[in-house]
Amino acid sequence: MKTQQADVVLITGASSGIGLTTAVYLAQKGYAVIGTSRSLARLSELQEQAKAKGLSVTPAELDVNSDEDVAAVVPELIARFGRIDALVNNAGYGLWGPLQGLSSEELRAQFETNVFAAFRMAKAVLPNMLERRHGTIINVSSVAGRVATPFNGAYVASKFALEGMSESLRQELWPYGICVAVVEPGLFRTDFYDESQVVGENALSPDLPYQAAVERYRRKHGNILRFSHDPIVVAKVIHKAIRSRNPASRYPVGIEAWLGVMGVRFIPSRIFQAMVRRSIM
Repeated sequence: MKTQQADVVLITGASSGIGLTTAVYLAQKGYAVIGTSRSLARLSELQEQAKAKGLSVTPAELDVNSDEDVAAVVPELIARFGRIDALVNNAGYGLWGPLQGLSSEELRAQFETNVFAAFRMAKAVLPNMLERRHGTIINVSSVAGRVATPFNGAYVASKFALEGMSESLRQELWPYGICVAVVEPGLFRTDFYDESQVVGENALSPDLPYQAAVERYRRKHGNILRFSHDPIVVAKVIHKAIRSRNPASRYPVGIEAWLGVMGVRFIPSRIFQAMVRRSIM
């Protein structure tokens, strides 16, 4: 196992949900935690929770979608802490709606945050990690990174891309002592579906033929969300990946994530597609 006491962990999207929970959990485990968000004000909940538990976390304002911001802030953090031992790329959002109702600009923005931001952050921390031949990069994906569902095509596409990029990065960096792993949560109780899900501008247009299907989807999806889990489970898996000398390439989290991964792997695609449609539409 890697030593925990001195490890410095940088977590993007730490203002809420999985990022916030992971930041507090890792601080409890003795890590020096840096939590980032687009604005310091959005990190007030992280600071309050840490203070209530007698913990110390470092908030940092960082726009992961900005080359200039990342190039300025990350080196400052490395200089301040001496290194970054682990990067947790958690920042992201979901663009929802039938693909026909989405614009190219909306799809590009989805990839900017869910794929290019992780790429940008990895490039920023890698020189320091490679110099020391030590480090871990955790990219928070989703079961949607392996299982496609209707009306989530933009989000699914971005997570498939993130997982492919992570796999190549893992192979490139392994010989130099850098570990790369993907965490694939299923359904967890976060504000993702309230604050981190964006409905396409024309996704619900009456000119599109999907209204009845969308209503069925929303009704069934609302029922499914009742079975969501505590995000602390994801935080514990991220911790497991960080402290492992030989982390797995992928960590599905939650029974629905495991069932989805096993289903897409072993069930004929036509049958599995019918099962997915039946369960959520």
